[in-house]
Amino acid sequence: MGGFFKSRTFIAICVVAALLLGMMALDVSDDGHLSFLENIAGSLITPIQSFCSTVVKYGGNLVQAYTEYDELAKENAKLKSELAKTGQLIRDAEGYALENQSLKAMLGIAEKNADFQFAACAVVGSDQNGYSHTLTLSQGSADGLAMKDLVMTADGVVGYISELGLTWSKVTTILDSSCEIGAIVTRTRDVGVLDWDYNLSEEGLAKLAYLNTGVILQSGDAVETSGVGGIFPKGILLGRVRELRTESHGISQYAILEPAVDVDRVHTVFVITNFESEN
Repeated sequence: MGGFFKSRTFIAICVVAALLLGMMALDVSDDGHLSFLENIAGSLITPIQSFCSTVVKYGGNLVQAYTEYDELAKENAKLKSELAKTGQLIRDAEGYALENQSLKAMLGIAEKNADFQFAACAVVGSDQNGYSHTLTLSQGSADGLAMKDLVMTADGVVGYISELGLTWSKVTTILDSSCEIGAIVTRTRDVGVLDWDYNLSEEGLAKLAYLNTGVILQSGDAVETSGVGGIFPKGILLGRVRELRTESHGISQYAILEPAVDVDRVHTVFVITNFESEN
């Protein structure tokens, strides 16, 4: 719009208007009445004056509106950018808070188990295809990890190292078909084995197998690692009993176990790289 006021058309209109006004000034009659020429000039100049006035008025308003729109658009973009940064800061703060809670809980576990040595690792991959349920970690043998090292969070057991590279490792989780960990019920001290069941695994549940037929468990009973064989440290929470059932052959019982850790949602884990075995 600003370019119109500098165009040749606008300049020409202004020149014609000026000439007509000059002619009107030269042809004023003595009695103050408008002459024939003045009437013609007035008839011609009035629409031009009206047009110019309208153009200036609304043209100015359009220019102002465009300027204000441009400024509002810039301010809007700035506010969006600041909001995005604020949102990221909030998410980062929430992440740090959760990590801080996890570290505090792990510190408590470390204080109770002075012989434990830990390595913190990030989860960088996951494989779930029915029978396989593994995680990939960001560290390997170069970082002090070894086969069968127990992997956990502050809540309990995730699984154990089953494949090892120089800078990476794979974890067989408690929902994997090949996972077997010696277990004991905290309250009753009944022993069993953390085992796998396809249907239960699909629901995110595990199986505590090989329980004697006379065992009586309660819903919510804690189940932890037994430490039998010295492969894994004892006393790390595996999960809690949801229900007790008898095997189809009737020789033994098993418990449906709700894992202490949702292995599909972990981002950081702790690997027990060393501990003192009591066996």
